[in-house]
Amino acid sequence: MSKPSIAFNVLLKSVMIVSLPPLLVLIPFAFFGYLNLSHLLYAYVALLVVSTIFVYPFLANLASLTNYVNQLAEDKRAQAPDLTFLSAAANVSEALDRLQRSWEVKKQQMESVITEREILVDTLPDILIMINDDKQIVRTNRAARAIFGQNLAQKPLKDVIQSAYLMDAVASVIQDLKGREIEFRIEEPVLRDFLAVIERFPVPSAGGISTIITMNDITELKSVEQMRADFVANASHEIRTPLASIKGFIETLMGPAKDDDEVRDEFLNIMLDQADRMQQLINDLLSLSKIEMNAHSVPIDPVDVNQMIRKVSESLKHNANEKNMRVTLDMHDNLPKAKGDVKELQQVAHNLIGNAIKYGYANSEVLVTTKVTTDLPQDLNMRKHSRIICFSVKDQGEGIPKQHLPRLMERFYRVDSARTREVGGTGLGLAIVKGIINRHRGAITVDSVVGEGSIFNVYLPIYED
Repeated sequence: MSKPSIAFNVLLKSVMIVSLPPLLVLIPFAFFGYLNLSHLLYAYVALLVVSTIFVYPFLANLASLTNYVNQLAEDKRAQAPDLTFLSAAANVSEALDRLQRSWEVKKQQMESVITEREILVDTLPDILIMINDDKQIVRTNRAARAIFGQNLAQKPLKDVIQSAYLMDAVASVIQDLKGREIEFRIEEPVLRDFLAVIERFPVPSAGGISTIITMNDITELKSVEQMRADFVANASHEIRTPLASIKGFIETLMGPAKDDDEVRDEFLNIMLDQADRMQQLINDLLSLSKIEMNAHSVPIDPVDVNQMIRKVSESLKHNANEKNMRVTLDMHDNLPKAKGDVKELQQVAHNLIGNAIKYGYANSEVLVTTKVTTDLPQDLNMRKHSRIICFSVKDQGEGIPKQHLPRLMERFYRVDSARTREVGGTGLGLAIVKGIINRHRGAITVDSVVGEGSIFNVYLPIYED
């Protein structure tokens, strides 16, 4: 600690006070003639010098103690002074030194707690936004900044989240001091749905925080709920349509056409087709349900992909012959086995090759290839595999418009509903394919050119002993 300076006026005042009692003793001697004035003056000067020599060390110690206390008050690190001439105050200095060490420990503990809480808040998966009574953002966590951008502090909440419903709810919480839970949607920067819990800050905040908004992104949940609702509606419609058709034909056969053999035979054939369609739909629904039930159970058996594709192609030869189409196999020699479930992968191959035959032009070719590849599209989640098996099914048909590709594998999604029903499709085939590939921890892509055809690429992990 640097040696503190002593103010002259303080030193002078202290010396005058200390020298005053001896001076008062000497004045009567001078008054009664025992001491002349010059001697009195010399004596007083000597008193001042002695008093200065005596007082200065004490004042220096006192100034050091004052400076030490001031530094502690300013939260600065300081060394306790050596109070040689203030032995009575030494205990105070030692106590202050212990207090400083205690403060340092408490300060470190407090800083550690604050840091831990900041890390905890920042790493929360939910969006956290803290605002003041003026609805300006005071603090956010990493999840909020990832969605709404950096440097959000001091910005008005309405400029960051453009939702009148949210702003009304926040105003209500600030005014009524009662928390609320709401769902709201924003359209920028992208369409998102949120579940928000708005609560008043429980204690006074030095930073001005008055309200906390916790938000959970439920966009995917809403999408799943919508898909489930659409699925139930579509499944009901797909089952109701053939049932209504069958019921209508039965009523006709029981009424005006009951004695008409020709009409009866025609209607019975139509009813058989509708029953077959309904049975196929139910089978596909059961397949999809089974796949979803086993989604977390990864199949691990070795599958000979070349042999599997040959069997599937042979079983579909009749379908190809009806349209005078060729199914050409370009198989990789010594193709390693894939890791999976042979029956499910047969269903994948059957659906893809069957679709290529259904939607391909008559007198055209369906090309099926197998290979080992290390070249994966960037967006596929199979980067941990150095090599994978790829089998592709390419048709020559009308192709699929680009805008339909992202939703192509959704349940009951049809590019052309009339044509799908015409060729006997249920709208679930590609959804089943997608579900099976996901269970195998594989991937599937599709490329298509309108007027030329489509190619489906299936990627599967290699079986390892």
